[in-house]
Amino acid sequence: MVNSKSKKIEDSKMYRPPQDNNRDEQINFDELFEKISSSMPKIPFLGNNGKAPLVIIGFIIIIVFWLLSGFYTVGPDSQAALRTFGKFIGTADSGLHWHFPGPVGNRDVVAVTTTRRLELGFRSGSDGFAVAQPVTNESLMITGDENIVDVQAVVQYKISDLPNYLFLVDDPGDFERGVNPGSPDGRTLRDIAETALRQVVGARNIDDVLTTEKEQVQTEVLLKMKQLTTEYETGLDVIQVLLQNVNPPKEVQAAFEDVVKAREDRDRLVNLAEAYQASEIPRSLGQAAQITEAALGFKEGRIAKAQGEADGFNAILEGYVNSPDVTKKRLYLESMESILPGIKKFILDDSSVLPFLPIDGANSGGIQ
Repeated sequence: MVNSKSKKIEDSKMYRPPQDNNRDEQINFDELFEKISSSMPKIPFLGNNGKAPLVIIGFIIIIVFWLLSGFYTVGPDSQAALRTFGKFIGTADSGLHWHFPGPVGNRDVVAVTTTRRLELGFRSGSDGFAVAQPVTNESLMITGDENIVDVQAVVQYKISDLPNYLFLVDDPGDFERGVNPGSPDGRTLRDIAETALRQVVGARNIDDVLTTEKEQVQTEVLLKMKQLTTEYETGLDVIQVLLQNVNPPKEVQAAFEDVVKAREDRDRLVNLAEAYQASEIPRSLGQAAQITEAALGFKEGRIAKAQGEADGFNAILEGYVNSPDVTKKRLYLESMESILPGIKKFILDDSSVLPFLPIDGANSGGIQ
């Protein structure tokens, strides 16, 4: 018995339970917390609970970080719409601002000066270089003379009233252009553009839409879109409407091209005729004026000559009435004076015929 008992004692001495050598090195958080709380001043109305100051400090830190998260920046091309408990309270322009952070306050920063684009009747590629895909349910329209025309247009717009844009119109959006639901430049703007374009095209003949009055169509569509966006309070400002392609349906496009070519030839010939007219009329007018002036000058000369001859005849007649003999002799001598210098003269008497020598003595062989 003794031996067995001593053996058990030895066995118990040989067994040692595992000891944690790092137990002394572990941090006792409770002791640490008690030391920190004991070093802090006691707040009378919080009792002797040492954990209360730490909770308050932690809460204050959270509040400070929450308030600091209310600072935000608005870019130069953007504007922020501010809400408090979901109610719109105002807007903020570019710069650094502060507003209650969520869930108390919310802010929506939107680029309001950026010009945006809406394609009607076609869809261009995402990279801008892909071939545009037609959308016939938007582009095919009936004109005023009951013809079908394929019209594609581009609408440029921007945000003019941010609160109306964000809160007054509910819209399903346009995922093709990245317009989120609730923004009126999604389906709402597309419907406005299509309605205005169909209304304007439906009031005109197909020839006007295809050729001569594209500028008027663009202007009228722009005015109608401005009117509709204002009435719906979308907060959008339509800047420009540009007609891209205006073509007849493919089935009759060749015939319309022939008509357009014939109209262009007609206009070219008309322009040539007008140019010829513009050059010939001034020249003809100048020639007519020259002939008229010459005729007037000839007329005045003949009248003056005839008047002078008449006056001379009247003077001769008056002299003849006063002294007929003297007038006859004077007229005779004047006639001889105008006739004799041009002919060879002879003097006749009863005895012989002698040549009449020139008085200046040019004939030196004659009689002196």
